[in-house]
Amino acid sequence: MTDVRRTASMSQVLADIKPYITKKFMAAPCIKEQDIQAICQILLPRYKNVQLMQGMANNKPDFRIQVKNLFGTEEKRFEVVGGNKKRPATKKKSDLGWIDRLEEIDAALDDF
Repeated sequence: MTDVRRTASMSQVLADIKPYITKKFMAAPCIKEQDIQAICQILLPRYKNVQLMQGMANNKPDFRIQVKNLFGTEEKRFEVVGGNKKRPATKKKSDLGWIDRLEEIDAALDDF
């Protein structure tokens, strides 16, 4: 079976994943955690000289794209952010059941 994947440049790779790259004002470009799988499904079947890696940099998760070519390897790093986690609109009421358990333990200790 022949490999039908082609060789890519970094600019081609970045153009392919442009919808997944987010950038906040005065911040480095980042990628949402849930988009990593889609990026892998786009790039890996299409290009043979692209490597994708996840790791940690400065105690933050990062995603690296390496494109190997004739003159070396180009690398682009993106910080991985959590995504669209919705916070509850109302604050959850505190469970006060622990007070009842303390009273049961106290009553049991009084028997000794």
